[in-house]
Amino acid sequence: MKIRLDRLLRSTIDACFAKGVLKKTPLPDYVIEIPNNPAHGHFATNLPLALASSQHRAPREIATIIIDHLKDEGALLETTEVAGPGFINFSISPKEWYRILSAIISLKGDYGQNRVKSGQSILVEFVSANPTGPLHLGHGRGAALGDTLCRVLSFCGYDVVREFYINDSGQQIRILGESIFSRFKQMNNPEYPFPENGYHGDYVFGLAKTISEKIDLESLSEEEAIHICTRMGKELLLKDIKQDLNRFGVDFDVWYNENDLLSSGLLENTLEVLRGNGLLYERDGALWIRTADFGDDKDRVIKKKDGQFTYFASDIAYHLEKNNRGFGKAIDIWGADHHGYIPRMKAALLSHGIPKDWLSVMLIQLVKLWQGGQEIKMSKRAGNFVTLQELLDEVGVDATRFVFLTKSHDSQLDFDIDLAKKQDSDNPVYYVQYAHARICSIFRKAEDAGISIPEKPDGLFNLLSLGEEMALIRTMAQFPAILEEICKTLEPHRLTYYLTEVASSFHKYFNLGIKTPEHRIITSEKGLSQARLTLAEGVRTVIANGLRLLGISAPQRM
Repeated sequence: MKIRLDRLLRSTIDACFAKGVLKKTPLPDYVIEIPNNPAHGHFATNLPLALASSQHRAPREIATIIIDHLKDEGALLETTEVAGPGFINFSISPKEWYRILSAIISLKGDYGQNRVKSGQSILVEFVSANPTGPLHLGHGRGAALGDTLCRVLSFCGYDVVREFYINDSGQQIRILGESIFSRFKQMNNPEYPFPENGYHGDYVFGLAKTISEKIDLESLSEEEAIHICTRMGKELLLKDIKQDLNRFGVDFDVWYNENDLLSSGLLENTLEVLRGNGLLYERDGALWIRTADFGDDKDRVIKKKDGQFTYFASDIAYHLEKNNRGFGKAIDIWGADHHGYIPRMKAALLSHGIPKDWLSVMLIQLVKLWQGGQEIKMSKRAGNFVTLQELLDEVGVDATRFVFLTKSHDSQLDFDIDLAKKQDSDNPVYYVQYAHARICSIFRKAEDAGISIPEKPDGLFNLLSLGEEMALIRTMAQFPAILEEICKTLEPHRLTYYLTEVASSFHKYFNLGIKTPEHRIITSEKGLSQARLTLAEGVRTVIANGLRLLGISAPQRM
C-alpha cells in the first residue's frame, strides 16, 4: 500500500513540475509513515516540508497544491487533508484494504514475498564458533539472528548462501589438544599440570575419556598424544556443534575450513598481490599492511616477528575468496568484541578495489541469563557457562529462538528462563503461537457448525465494518513492507515485534465477542460468520508465515 501511495505522490509531483505550479527541482528525501494517532489517517507524508526549502514556499501551501493535483485514477484514497505544519494525511479506501485481505487468502504461504531482488546473491557467514568448546548463548543468539535473516532474504528473492567458517588452525586449537591431554593425565595423576590458558569446561574431561578409550595415548610420545587429542577433540566438538545447530533449526550450505584456506596457497597469493601494489612494508621485524591509507586508524601487522601469520592475514584472504566467488554482497555476524575489526577489514578490502558496502558486519551483544530473579554468572574461561544445548533442554527451540530475537542484535539481551517457560500471555512466543492455535480452534468449531469460507469470499468483505476488523487488515497489510525493511536494515527482530502486534490485535478482536455476543466470529448470521472467518484466516496466514521465517512452529493446539 505504501508503495502504491509513493507512486501516486511521485506522479503527482511530476505533473506539478510539468504544469509549472511547482518549480522543477530534485526530489528530496521524504517519508511515508503510519501515524501514531489513527485519527490522522492511515498514512502521512512530510513531502511538502521536504520540498519547502527548494520551492521557497510555505509547506502547507505546497501540501494544498499536491492534493489539488492528485490523479487518483485507481480510487486508492478515501480522504486527504493538510495537517500540522505541512504534512499530508491519507485515508485509504476500504475496498483497497479488502483487496489486500483477498490477496492474503489467495497467496497463503507466499504472502509477503518480494521478488524484486530475484537473482541477487548474498553470502551470510554466522556462528563460525571455534571448535574448542560447545556452543554457548552468544553463539545461539548469532545462530537465531543469522538463520532468520537468511530465511527473510530468501523469501524476498535473494539468492542466499549460509556459511560457517571453521577456525581449525592456530594456537587456540593447540591449547585444546593440550587441555585434553592434561585431563587424560590427571585421570591417574591429579597433580599433572594444566595449561595456563587451557579450557576448563567439564566437556574437556569427556573428550579426554572418549579419545583415550579409542587411542592408547600412554603408548605415544607427549607431542604425538597432544596432536591426536587436538585432531580428535576438534572433530568431536565440530560434530557436536553441527548437531546442536541442526536441533536449533539452523543448517549451513558451506562449512569452510581455515586449514583449507592456508593449504590452498591463497594466503601467499594475497600477500603477493598486496606487495605488488606497494601495500606491504616491514618494520620491527614484522610485516605490515597499509590499511591506514584506506580508512583504518592505523596500519596492521599481518605477519609477526616469529614468522606466524596473524588472524587478520587469513581473514583478508578469506574475504577476498568470498568476493572471488562472485557474491554481490557479504554479511558477517560477529561478537561485539570485534567492533574495532570492522574498519580494518573494510580497509583491506578497499585496498583491492572492493567497495566498503560490499561487506556488512552485524555485531552481537552479550546475553545475560536469569532464573528465579537472579542472574546466572557465566565465564567460558572458568568453564562454568550454560551451553546452547542446555538452554534448549530447559525452554525448547521455539522460545529460545523467539527470545533471542526480541531485541536488536546491538543491544544486550536479558534472557529470563522462567518467563520463557510460562504458558501464558506474559511469554511473548506463547502469546503469538496461542493466537494461531486459537484461530485453529475457531475453525474446528466452525466446521462443527457447518460453516466454511466460500471459494470466493470477496463479496462478504463489506460486512467487516468494525473498527477492530479494519485495523487488523491494515496491520496484516504491513507484512510485506516489514520484510522488505528487514532486508534493507538487517534487523530481523522487527519481525518478532510485528508478530506480537498482530497477535495482540487479534486477541483484542476475539475478546470483543466475550463481552458482546454479536461481535463473535461465529454468529447466527452465516454471511457475517464467513466474512469474519476469512479475516481470521488472513491473521492465521500472516502469523504462520512470520513464525516460519523465525524458524518457529505454528501449533494448531495449545
